[in-house]
Amino acid sequence: MRVTATLLAALVIGATSVYGQKAVKPNLGKIESLIRKGEFQEAKELTDIATTYEKTKDDPKTYYLRGLVYLSLDTMDALSASTSHLETAMANFTKSDELIKDDKELFTTTLDGFPDFKSQQIMRYWAFYYNKAANEFAAINYAASVGFFDRASLVDPQDTNAVVNGGYAAVQAKMYDEAKGNFYKAIEMGVVDKDMRLLLVYIVAEVQGDLQEGLEIVTEARLLYPQDNELARQEINFLIKLDRAEEASENLMSAIQKEPNDPNLYFTLGILHEEIMAKLDSEEQKAKRLQLALEAYQNAVKADPNYYNAHYNIGVIYITDAQTIIKEQNSLGYSKEDLKKADGMEPIIQEKLSAALPIWEKIVSLNPDEIPALETLSYLYTMQKMYDKAEAIKDKIDNLREN
Repeated sequence: MRVTATLLAALVIGATSVYGQKAVKPNLGKIESLIRKGEFQEAKELTDIATTYEKTKDDPKTYYLRGLVYLSLDTMDALSASTSHLETAMANFTKSDELIKDDKELFTTTLDGFPDFKSQQIMRYWAFYYNKAANEFAAINYAASVGFFDRASLVDPQDTNAVVNGGYAAVQAKMYDEAKGNFYKAIEMGVVDKDMRLLLVYIVAEVQGDLQEGLEIVTEARLLYPQDNELARQEINFLIKLDRAEEASENLMSAIQKEPNDPNLYFTLGILHEEIMAKLDSEEQKAKRLQLALEAYQNAVKADPNYYNAHYNIGVIYITDAQTIIKEQNSLGYSKEDLKKADGMEPIIQEKLSAALPIWEKIVSLNPDEIPALETLSYLYTMQKMYDKAEAIKDKIDNLREN
């Protein structure tokens, strides 16, 4: 009987205990108070329950507060590779936006009694992650920087800076797949930066060895920058490496027949001839290709008299031609025969320099602050004994460098 009585008493006590437990009823005001106090773990437990509690599960503020709680938890463990808390936070903000029925922005109240609006709070969290990323980058902790840029991007999915800079940090950390993903994402978001695309080309073609994908990136970039010298040369180089130089030449000639007034087509053709020339061994064949390149550039400036890069490439061809003779002259000795030969070369040099001079004057007129072009023009004035003009150009270069 004693055993039976003891068991019965235990059962009664247990039943009373279970009966006495009440289901937790989450209160949004209490959750907000816990957030203000920084008691995020308890706030998390209540917001988790609030999403299924009848009186709060359809309230947009439930998910707004839950988003704030999970954001705060993520900042407390921001060095973790896991972004699950942050992703949960952003999903709850989205849910809150879906449930809200008016244009009023949700807010919490500060300890001083002022409203702290959702947009301001999200911006602060974005700044927290972005500044962390920048500081880690400056400290050469590139992998950590990538993680923080990724978090900033999750907080503000429209921010292209976090995506692009995360890509640059990933390159420094040799996290090439991550960098590639960031750069492609930035392109999808509308970023038109040329340097970013060149870095993407480096990753794809040089690091990962995919020439075809590299060509596709450059070809797309050329649509944005049709007059860019570097991109044009890269595109041609890819075609040559892919054994498609003749195909490129035929396509260009066909396009020129259809659009004979398009300067970009002639410019690209000139680049193609120069790049093919660089791969040749025969001096005779090289000279023929160089002449074809020159003619293509000249056609480009006929179609567009202000086509800077075409003028520039013509100028380079002319000055290189003159400097080849000058180099040969300088290599001669001091024998009577060499001195006589050097004297005989001088008129040829001056003729070539005279031919180059107006081209470089035109180049500088199109872009007056381009220092390499100014340096070449100053050199030509000096070689032509036009010392006053040479000094004026040098003064301009000094001013540009000081400013």
